[in-house]
Amino acid sequence: MSPESAMSHYIDALPYRDMIVGIGLDSLETDRPPLLFEDVFQRAREDGFKITCHCDVGAKDSLRHIAQVIDQLGGTGADRIDHGLHAADDPSLLAKVKEKDLGMTICPWGYLCYSGETQILERIRIIHDAGIKIAIGSDDPAYMEDVWLNNSLHMLRELCHFTDDDFVALQSLFAG
Repeated sequence: MSPESAMSHYIDALPYRDMIVGIGLDSLETDRPPLLFEDVFQRAREDGFKITCHCDVGAKDSLRHIAQVIDQLGGTGADRIDHGLHAADDPSLLAKVKEKDLGMTICPWGYLCYSGETQILERIRIIHDAGIKIAIGSDDPAYMEDVWLNNSLHMLRELCHFTDDDFVALQSLFAG
């Protein structure tokens, strides 16, 4: 989708704004940085929407994209990052995520199956241990071998050694 097409879709959605919580960007990022769609995000921010953006695991320029999403998207940065595990590779980015109280959507099964990345589980643990708000997801079960949220939670327990206390902590970060 081009930035022009994205803006057209955004404008077409405005009559339904009472049913829309936020505006996001997903799909492949290769040679398509988040700021390519800045006009749409700026407009969405001005119109009072929350904004989120994919920062895919293993994507080219992932750290640069995460920095753009944290600091620049929509003029003030996004409200949430989808994926963005590479923030764990840069302590300054991780500190900014924490400082801005951004949430992150994490979908462990998809990363292990389709990213070809290593250190997935270690990154999830680093992000959790940093006190970042993470929401565990399944990321399109129909495309992910029919794996649902319960499978992702089981994976975190078995492979990331999440305890019951860790799962309670995940919930409590969103409660405050």
